Amino acid sequence: MLNILKIEINRCFKNKMFLISLILSSVLVIWFSIERLPICIEKNNTFSTEFMQDDFLEISFTNWLGSNTTYLQQNIFYLILPLLVTIPFGSSFFSDINSGYIKSISVRTSKKDYLLAKYIAVFVSGGVSAVIPMILSFLISSAFLPTMLPESSYIYTNIWSVNKWADLFFKTPMIYIAIYMLMWFIVSGIIATMSLLITYFSFKSFLPLVFPFFVYMFSSLLFELINMSAFSPRIFLTPSDVNGTTFSVIIFCIVFFIISFVPYYLIGVKKDVL
Repeated sequence: MLNILKIEINRCFKNKMFLISLILSSVLVIWFSIERLPICIEKNNTFSTEFMQDDFLEISFTNWLGSNTTYLQQNIFYLILPLLVTIPFGSSFFSDINSGYIKSISVRTSKKDYLLAKYIAVFVSGGVSAVIPMILSFLISSAFLPTMLPESSYIYTNIWSVNKWADLFFKTPMIYIAIYMLMWFIVSGIIATMSLLITYFSFKSFLPLVFPFFVYMFSSLLFELINMSAFSPRIFLTPSDVNGTTFSVIIFCIVFFIISFVPYYLIGVKKDVL
């Protein structure tokens, strides 16, 4: 199991599709930084020379790609997130089946081990693809803006007391960001693995790449239409939205993990794919 897992992990990070995903997300990070940070820096410089009552410094915790959805680049990122996390390794299962790779590796490992290793590798590639641009954006913001406790009375903080984990944001913002990073990693990993199940029914390599996007959008719109917005990934992934709770995030992850893994694994064990 460990040997095939090492091979799959190595494959997912050493392919041009992973690089393409990082380039696309990095473009959004740089675009956002170029547009937003000069404004923040100018305001902070003015603030340091002129006392402005009822105003506050712009800080790194509220001015990075994942902080809210106020700016175009942030909205684009959350919209195309399912594509960014599926591009790196989402279609690899389709390629393995159709290229004969599975047959060549079947002499070294069991079908069950391969299926588990493939799921883990796709999950990890999706999670890493989502988190790396977030970390990059926060580091860039921290390099130019002060990293200090957010002010709850500042209207442009975009986080209110009703937001999930708001207490952490105002008391220990680094822990708050770490928890969000973990959530993005897990949810993005699950979204990426949605590409595996559809591979059994696909005759074109592009379908595994776009299917997770449709699952993401369909589930988001469905939960919002039936007044269960707390379970909508499009909403609870964004810190500035008032919907979403720890409970809704955990339930979403459990249910969608089961949907993404159990059918894929059971069909794979029974189906002659090795």
